Amino acid sequence: MLTETEYEIAIVGANRAGLGVATDAYAAGVEKIIMFSKDDSDLARQGEAGEPSLNGHPDWHIGAPVTRIVQHDDHVEIHTDDLAVTARIVVVAARAGLESAPPPYEIPEAVSSSIHLSMPGSGENGHFAKDADILVIGVGETAAEYCEDLVDSGHTSVVLSLPSSAFDRLATATRNRLREIESRMQATVLWHAHPTGVLDVGGIPMVTFDDRRTPDLIFDHIIFSLGPGQKAGRLQRLGIELQSDPVDTSSVVVLSQLDDDDTPHVESVIYVSPGHAWALIHDTHFPELEPAHDLEARPPLLRYQLAEHLRRDSYNATITAFNRRHGDLWVIRVKPDTGDVKHSPGQYTTLALGYWEPRIDGLDEHLEESKFEKLVRRSYSISYPILDEQDRLVRPDEIDGLEFYIVLVRAEGMDHLPELTPRLALKREGDRIFMGTKITGRYTLTSVTDKESDVILLSTGTGEAPHNNMVAELLRTGHTGRIVSACTVRYQQDLAYYETHRRLEQLYENYTYIPLTTREPETINNKVYIQDLITNGGLADALGHEPTPERSHFFMCGNPLMIGIPERDGDKLTFPETPGVCQLLYERGFTIEHRGVVGNVHYEEYW
Repeated sequence: MLTETEYEIAIVGANRAGLGVATDAYAAGVEKIIMFSKDDSDLARQGEAGEPSLNGHPDWHIGAPVTRIVQHDDHVEIHTDDLAVTARIVVVAARAGLESAPPPYEIPEAVSSSIHLSMPGSGENGHFAKDADILVIGVGETAAEYCEDLVDSGHTSVVLSLPSSAFDRLATATRNRLREIESRMQATVLWHAHPTGVLDVGGIPMVTFDDRRTPDLIFDHIIFSLGPGQKAGRLQRLGIELQSDPVDTSSVVVLSQLDDDDTPHVESVIYVSPGHAWALIHDTHFPELEPAHDLEARPPLLRYQLAEHLRRDSYNATITAFNRRHGDLWVIRVKPDTGDVKHSPGQYTTLALGYWEPRIDGLDEHLEESKFEKLVRRSYSISYPILDEQDRLVRPDEIDGLEFYIVLVRAEGMDHLPELTPRLALKREGDRIFMGTKITGRYTLTSVTDKESDVILLSTGTGEAPHNNMVAELLRTGHTGRIVSACTVRYQQDLAYYETHRRLEQLYENYTYIPLTTREPETINNKVYIQDLITNGGLADALGHEPTPERSHFFMCGNPLMIGIPERDGDKLTFPETPGVCQLLYERGFTIEHRGVVGNVHYEEYW
């Protein structure tokens, strides 16, 4: 027996995209919502759609699929075999299970068995080996969910190629989940490297990319999710019959991989990506709803919309590049709207984001309401790309803004929550940010006046940033003395400029790079730290002679334990209990620079 109930929104499909629309709508004040789901397993996703939760407000219809939608000028009817309801608008989030459109390049026959146009089921080829190298290539929601499903099922080598332009089009929960997967290094997301072809290497597919920093990679399986290639017939393929009276504004919204982009509506239907769906629905069907004033209580998409005026008033620069070397390590470029970015290598400036911005870790800082409109700031030394793609030294006027080398600071083991980098982790190329208008700092090369002197640059982690700038300046200005740059990290993948420094060694015979890793299998039982280079002769080997106060300058940036900054009482120096580089050099006759004294040992605490 058919029953009829009036709703404000009916949502067909309780995947993340559908639940995301329901969450945004409910947070904006829409309470009469019904979800149509194929089975009750979709109920488990309700808590994943974002905050605040739906609190059980939507009615659920589980089982019988939607078979017919009738669109009238002021409402829409939704029919199943056992139910009929009316609503102000219907959102179709269910997917038709279609195969991907074929890739735009030829696939060699020998590797065709490794190519999949959808996620294989439980039959033949349905179960990949857990350690198989798998590449997912896509443009939207389905590709992201394929990646997530593979990670959740225990696969340990998954790569997702997704255009950075697709990020905003993803459902809020999908965006958050992707960032979580990436930050935990459970999968690699290639935001800026896009496949250009598939080659046959002994019956195994090898993928080429359009980014020179991404080498050709071999995979066991490649899964494509490029969309069905056409929108027409989407509802019919879902088994839904659409009937429409002549209407001025469509009340049927279908969540799609891509936005409509001003193309004509197909079947009197609006196609929109999950990430942009609620903004469109709000503007066209619920303009009477006022934005909420409690930013923290809003789901991420609406919180973004409500914070737009704060961004416009507070931010003065744009992120022009965001290169994620891995989930926790980034090289970014920032270009100010106005002002001069001239600086001396080694100097720093400030980056900032508003407290209203979401955090990648989702942790609650228990902020007071008055703090939401303020900026969280941190100073960063200015890094440098050093070489261009033709292995030429980059000139300062060739850089679009300033380059920064940043690591994600995690809350584990800290007595306070990190504030800036968990917010910066969710940013990407094209996003707005605040950059300080003043570039300053005394950690520069001004004391290096002899072009034949030795310059030794010692760092830990991203403390290498100012040294990249210094190396480029020294080589660009014709420094002929020995230049040695040494950096200690946990793993080689934590050296974002590793390949650049190796190329520099080949191009300039007076330059040496010494990367030190402490947790690689071959080094874990034979660790070498920066201090050891001085005591075991490693630095002398790199220079070709022992460093001396008469001809050598030391620059140190990074962990204070490596530097070993002494306390001063007049002329008396008291060094830390664990010897750092300062003490080792002081004992060898070097002078530690401090206010009023020009020395040959210079340092910048980067902690």
